[in-house]
Amino acid sequence: MKLTVVAAALAFMVIGAPVIGEQFLKSHNPADSDFLTSIERVGPCKISTPPVAGIRVPYQLYPPWSVQFHEEGTVQMELVFDEDWCIRKASIVQSTGFWRLDEVSLKYMMTVKYQPKPGSIKMKDGSPTMVVKLGWGASQGKK
Repeated sequence: MKLTVVAAALAFMVIGAPVIGEQFLKSHNPADSDFLTSIERVGPCKISTPPVAGIRVPYQLYPPWSVQFHEEGTVQMELVFDEDWCIRKASIVQSTGFWRLDEVSLKYMMTVKYQPKPGSIKMKDGSPTMVVKLGWGASQGKK
């Protein structure tokens, strides 16, 4: 079962199939429904891999249309963690300005466990929270 969940998440990332379903809630920008503003896990975390020390979206997940249209930028997200370091909720704090990049960033956060450095965590509403930045294009660094 765990392998199926991971395979489904990887299939989403590779072919763009929606990973949003019964396990996730999503919120869109009311002014532009293309922009996903947050994604939240409503069921238990099914990620079996150990937490990673750093987050970097693999360059293979760069949306092909974003590459074609030279979309790049940095997205800033607030992450809310559960007790096992699964990301329970990811919300856009500062957009790249491109809905494809923001959406892949948010959805990717639901596929990893992340254990940040202790000094970077803040408590918000009783949950460990932090803000991260992810770069796309020139902001992503050399591949």
